[in-house]
Amino acid sequence: MLRVCRRGKERSILMVALHRPRSMNAFNDDMYEDLIDLMNATIDDDSIAAIVLTGTGEYFSSGADLKNGNFHPEAGGRRTLQKPAGRFMMSLIAYPKIIAAAVQGPAVGIAVTLLMHCDLVHASQDASFWAPFTRLALVPELCSSVTFRESMGLSKANELLLLGKKIDAATALDYNIISRVVEPNIPNDKTSFDYTNNVAENLCSELDRSLLSLPLGARTSSYFVHLIRGGCRKEQLQEVCRRELVHLDERFDNGHTLEAAKSLKIGSNGKHRPPNYKARL
Repeated sequence: MLRVCRRGKERSILMVALHRPRSMNAFNDDMYEDLIDLMNATIDDDSIAAIVLTGTGEYFSSGADLKNGNFHPEAGGRRTLQKPAGRFMMSLIAYPKIIAAAVQGPAVGIAVTLLMHCDLVHASQDASFWAPFTRLALVPELCSSVTFRESMGLSKANELLLLGKKIDAATALDYNIISRVVEPNIPNDKTSFDYTNNVAENLCSELDRSLLSLPLGARTSSYFVHLIRGGCRKEQLQEVCRRELVHLDERFDNGHTLEAAKSLKIGSNGKHRPPNYKARL
């Protein structure tokens, strides 16, 4: 699910690649669990200063795996907050060290919303960003109901969240989703791990140069993160995330998300039909 390697002169940077290329690096429960375990393992490890998240193949990530059973109602079952997806969201919000992203291709859904919790985001020129929540009868998640508005303003946030507008890297830079657009050096084999190297390796190199100038490396970088993000910000964002997940569970219970997925004929060659939603919300 993940490919992990150390980078930097002090080997203090973890390059973490989402590795489900046949599924366009879609997030499933196992991938969420692997990321949670990785973050937990590095929190108290003074040899690790930063994580750089990227993808293998042509996609950064196609978002939540629609074949993972996420859309089925679970009366009396676990709520999303207790599931791997919800626990990953809480862990990401609370992660105290530098976390950056190198987006080398399309990012969809949670692969977009997680970027708002990254300290640095570099993207290749051919990257794209799409949050099709309304199309799937979902609600904004991972605090995007707040982070998008704060980052880009209400109108632009609604272009993405309400209208489901897909944007390119240049627009994402203008919307403050990413911090830089870079030109990738794409080899012939786009399925290889090397495909990510230009965007991710360059970001790792820049981080390494910065970290080497800091005394005590990893510990000092954590102080920077705490100051820049805001000390009490974590609790506020986690509360926003909980509230979003309550509304998401309501959509699951009503069967709206499952109906939306069926109407799109996810994973088949069937023709699209309009969803037939129940009247109650």
